[in-house]
Amino acid sequence: MATDRDLALRYLGDCLYGAILGQAGAIRPSDLVRSLPQGMRVGVGLIRQVLEEDDRFEEIAGRFEIADHESLRTRPFGGAITTIIEEHGRPVPVALLITALARIRRGSPQYFQDLLDEFVATRDEIVYATNHVVHSDWLLLMEGEDEEQVLFYNRLDEDDDLRELWQECEERDLRKRDPGLTAANILDTFDRQIGMRQLAFLTWLHHPQIFDPVGFVEQVLERDDIVAVGGQWIGEDYVNSLHEELRGASDEIAGEGDELPEVDIAAILAKDPPATPFRLEHDDRDNIIAIVGGVEAPVGIDELIIDLLEIDPEERRFAAAAHVLDELLDEQPDLIRVSPGRYLSGEAIPEWVREIPRPLIPVETEFDEDLVVECAHLPDDLRREVLDPIYEDVCAGVELEPEEDLMADDSGEWPLPHHHYVVGTLPIRAIDAPLFADAPDLTLLLMRYGEREVYPVWLNSDLGLLFGLERWYHRHLPPSGALLGISRTDEAQTYLLEYDGDTDHELCPDEERMAELERKRERVSHRPISIHDLMIELMREHEEGISFNALWAEMNVVRRTSRVQIASMLTLYPCFLQDDSRWNVDLDSIDEPMREEYAEFIIVTEEKGDDEDPVDDESDEETGG
Repeated sequence: MATDRDLALRYLGDCLYGAILGQAGAIRPSDLVRSLPQGMRVGVGLIRQVLEEDDRFEEIAGRFEIADHESLRTRPFGGAITTIIEEHGRPVPVALLITALARIRRGSPQYFQDLLDEFVATRDEIVYATNHVVHSDWLLLMEGEDEEQVLFYNRLDEDDDLRELWQECEERDLRKRDPGLTAANILDTFDRQIGMRQLAFLTWLHHPQIFDPVGFVEQVLERDDIVAVGGQWIGEDYVNSLHEELRGASDEIAGEGDELPEVDIAAILAKDPPATPFRLEHDDRDNIIAIVGGVEAPVGIDELIIDLLEIDPEERRFAAAAHVLDELLDEQPDLIRVSPGRYLSGEAIPEWVREIPRPLIPVETEFDEDLVVECAHLPDDLRREVLDPIYEDVCAGVELEPEEDLMADDSGEWPLPHHHYVVGTLPIRAIDAPLFADAPDLTLLLMRYGEREVYPVWLNSDLGLLFGLERWYHRHLPPSGALLGISRTDEAQTYLLEYDGDTDHELCPDEERMAELERKRERVSHRPISIHDLMIELMREHEEGISFNALWAEMNVVRRTSRVQIASMLTLYPCFLQDDSRWNVDLDSIDEPMREEYAEFIIVTEEKGDDEDPVDDESDEETGG
């Protein structure tokens, strides 16, 4: 199965293929920016990279065309059509296919429309579905008397991955009122790409009496929450993750400078403009504004001049072009100058930085034994663990007021737990507040690492989170327990990322243990388990006991759990025993009831309070996350 990055680049390539199909000829990468789907905001650099590396395209004097356009002109009509559909990787709108055929094979659109109608009526390689042309190989053949025979006739009988999906579908109730809704539900449930025939088969299993292969494709094509990529279907959430992956890839090209010559754009702009002015073409002006306004990261003038205007920094025109572009972008009311020569769209604040990601929210189970004790009434040692300012986290259920001498003015150090590693966030603890005090509540910061890596990172002070560090994490850090640093620089809203390989050993399971915990996470996601029982399971696997921090780390690899939730379990149940700084489980005491002396200090929630009134959040902030 393709990785997210591979699939994201294929997705972008499919979109570019469709865009070039409808053009009059070879086209510049910069002219393709405005042809991309809504929500896909990438820079010219990534578009150029995909066009150069994807063998579906060829470069012609700095512009790009479909690679086999010459052979498409001369080969048999049916072969040309199926090639275009296969290369595009998705059903092709009839109007787009007719436009492409008329351009490539040189004829009138009406001529090719008539030819296509005749071909569809007399051959079985393609079919019409909702004003699209669909390859027959993507349709489920309704042959055979049972599931195994259907698999055989569709050449899916040896597809082990499909059989696993089939088994999981049988264990769940994924059927909705019609095949299109069921398909969307299947994609949403598995959150991955599924082949076109494979998804049709899984949907047919849920609707055997009414399923129609062409009708199914028509239903899917009419939905906004299903998209085709490379002969596979993906759901809406997965599309959004691919958009995010593409933004990351675009940022890497723009931010790291691997493809750009070194240019001190600030120094160029600090000087007077050259005597010979630079003339900016109208189309280039529109493209520049569209590019900067459509990318969720700062765009440098130097990038635009090199990538879009194709002017080398050594050319005499470069400095003049820099001044013209700087004046142009500075005049745009919707753009923000984040530093000399770098601009950001005022509408670029993404929605995903406005709320706490779900993986960071502690799971509150419905199991009766999972109770939370008011922090003030926990035993002293456990209360200290919960209120440790070093490990403060979002949704912790407590508010910390650390000592003044712990506050970080110019730099800070964080132990990174796994749940933040996964989503690329970092909590802004109470001790870190001075470090970001000068930044607006919701703003873009630049994080530099080493000499060449620059990461745009969003700060949401209201939520207490930094967003957008996942690429740096996954490139340089272990999946749990890294000790990372952030320091101020002399540049406004620019910081240094620091990591020298040190870890908080309690938060850093070895590779074998991490793999085991990830298997547990997959199991627990399908089979609910109480916090109480999950803690017992993990602790039994540590014969010499486990520290509080190590238990917190392992619990959060398997399922998000707050420190106060864990401390409450250790407090309430006699089966959890402490020996010095380590915790063990007494198997003989597992079934013993909770300690009654803490009953009056249990926080009552609406779900578990029966007929009692829920606790007012304003009167007691220690809710357990």
